[in-house]
Amino acid sequence: LPNLLLMRDRAGQAMGQVGSGGCVMAVMLLDLDHFKAINDSLGQAGGDELLRQIGHALSTGVTSAETVSRRGGDEFVVLFPSADATLLPQMAQRVLVALADPFAVNGREAVVSASVGVAVYPSDGADFDTLLSHAEVAMYQAKESGRRCIRFFTDDMNQGARGRMDLLSDLSRAVSRGELRLHLQPVVNLASSVVVGAEALVRWERPGVGLVPPGEFIALAESSGLIMGIGQWVLNEACQHLARWRSMGLGHLHLAVNVSAMQFRQGQLEQQVSDALERSGCDPSRLELELTESVLMVRPDEVMAVIRRLKQRGVQLSIDDFGTGYSSLAYLRRLAVDKLKIDQSFVRDLTIDPDGAAIVRAVIQMARSLGLKTVGEGVETQVNRRALQVLGCDLGQGYFFGRPIGVADFEQAALRSSAVAALPPSGLGAGGRLGLRG
Repeated sequence: LPNLLLMRDRAGQAMGQVGSGGCVMAVMLLDLDHFKAINDSLGQAGGDELLRQIGHALSTGVTSAETVSRRGGDEFVVLFPSADATLLPQMAQRVLVALADPFAVNGREAVVSASVGVAVYPSDGADFDTLLSHAEVAMYQAKESGRRCIRFFTDDMNQGARGRMDLLSDLSRAVSRGELRLHLQPVVNLASSVVVGAEALVRWERPGVGLVPPGEFIALAESSGLIMGIGQWVLNEACQHLARWRSMGLGHLHLAVNVSAMQFRQGQLEQQVSDALERSGCDPSRLELELTESVLMVRPDEVMAVIRRLKQRGVQLSIDDFGTGYSSLAYLRRLAVDKLKIDQSFVRDLTIDPDGAAIVRAVIQMARSLGLKTVGEGVETQVNRRALQVLGCDLGQGYFFGRPIGVADFEQAALRSSAVAALPPSGLGAGGRLGLRG
């Protein structure tokens, strides 16, 4: 394929020829989705062969006047030297169609998709480098919109990109500056309403801004690699709290920590968990790792080997958002899972959606037959709580029982809950009576 030097030269020529009448020049940047996982699966030689095939497919999907170049890695650039501005969406979609069919690499089938950003001359930039930079901004917007889509650059995106850069700069120093906070959301036994544990949720106290919710920085931490340091911090904090709870008479509580797919892919999770356990001296059986089903789809044999070794140390395992990904009974058996967390999308409409209720019932029955506990996520009303209990769900988590709160507040609530549990049955109360809601 032509290199970027040649493409820059062709873009310069096109800029001199673009006239009026709605005719524009456009730069289109394609970034393959999840290519690292595909590359890991195929091996380096297989990944190189796939890139060659993708380059050929893209070249056959453009006209003789258009240019395809590989920017590097898994990114490709397409130059539309002259186009009707109103037809650009169809032209961009035409290029994407070239990636629709599976590719065959060493006898294996590889399915790829791409996130695409487009910048237009002259409205989005006066030179090629500016246009390419703006196309990249639009491409990242496509990734944030769910991938496998096309986004055209706008000035608002540029402002958002600058905001993300500032956010990333501050976030890179959050751990060293002690700005992260651990909040805990109670997990409650549905039969007794007693607190049995919590899920650890990280918050960021950004200077000059205040408490930043995870939805505003976790995805950025994932894409930038900062999640590795944040994940280690959460594990260390969780284990330290578990060790302290034992001396407070709360040694029966478990604490669940969400695990990032990147912690697996970088091969550091096992060491991170081991370090946190050894530093704190906490009981490994009180620590619970929450995995999403998507984590298991990348190098599953390696993931399972790590999980087996962690379980040999006594660490517990749960599958988060069960039923929303690539659920597999084979994984449940091979991983020796301890809990299934039923996704809140099923729990929320439990009493009004017969199909959702059927799914919840099936998951609970299956889990029971496998000797697993079930946790209903997103419990917001007494009706939802009671419905889950009737279906046989073991544990509940959600705003009905309590929002995520600071560690000290959680500990007080857990101590009150333990005191209630020691009373005769008539003294047992609902989640709200345990002082967890608010």
